[in-house]
Amino acid sequence: MTNVSDLENDLLARLIEENSGRRITRIAGSRWGRLFLPAPDEAARRPDRGLRVLCVGSWTLGFLAFEALLSIEILRPGGINLVGLVTDDPLDADAKISVKKRFWRYYEEPEREEYEWGILHRALSLGIPCYTGEVKSGAFREILTKWDPEAIVVAAFGQVIDEVIIEFPCHGIYNVHPSDLLHCHGAGPEPWEDLVERKASSTRVTLHRVSPTIDDGDIVGRSPEINVRLPDRSVSNDVRMIGEKTLLPVGPMVRELALALMDKRARGLKGPLDSLDFERSFGPDFKSRLMEPLDPTNRGHILPLPEDEEQYTV
Repeated sequence: MTNVSDLENDLLARLIEENSGRRITRIAGSRWGRLFLPAPDEAARRPDRGLRVLCVGSWTLGFLAFEALLSIEILRPGGINLVGLVTDDPLDADAKISVKKRFWRYYEEPEREEYEWGILHRALSLGIPCYTGEVKSGAFREILTKWDPEAIVVAAFGQVIDEVIIEFPCHGIYNVHPSDLLHCHGAGPEPWEDLVERKASSTRVTLHRVSPTIDDGDIVGRSPEINVRLPDRSVSNDVRMIGEKTLLPVGPMVRELALALMDKRARGLKGPLDSLDFERSFGPDFKSRLMEPLDPTNRGHILPLPEDEEQYTV
């Protein structure tokens, strides 16, 4: 039996209060979570053509990836079509998402509610269905078949993704991980703690194909170098400040990924992407920004989110 906290009940009530036409249901076969369906007036806004993309992610990192995909959907009508969002349920005590080992441990439950609310409401308001339950289940496989994504983008997700999901999209499944996986740094749920422990001076964000082993798939591309030292070149142990800095390339990287996938589909080609050259695609001004030192006075404000989304920082 799934434990339902007062905060989770509050979250569900808030989502329905925003639009009473939304439907929230338990799914038989999933040990936790729910399926969230947008109201008919929200669903009517969805595009009906383009590369079918599923976003799997949560928290700030997932929100940035989701917004990047939305920006391409808006700027290139008919280019991509976001068919669904799968996200963490950090309020459910039964959810197997390693809450105590991941970034969620830095937040009290009211803050976790705001993160989950933010991404769910954003998706539903645009007519995008959402799922917060177990992905290694027959229940989700049925949902996946219905959504029928041609590509999947993963960013900050608390469950291991199995081969059934990995092999489903014809254009591949990709994960955005904020560490330098090429040099075997920061795999797993604590990439920023790894930077602190190693007293690293810089890092990168890695885009890789998903494999059954966590953060071990073929690398598709890496961000330019990111400075994680303070102005005096000393090491910071502020995990949240370091984490926020490393998320700056996430949106641009996901946008480049979406554009490359669109181009491949337009040329009638299938299969995953082998490589993306982010060093070449990012200009000198952006690279210079990444190499600026950490700024303790700017903590909580450097992510490129809309003004009304500033609360969704690390």
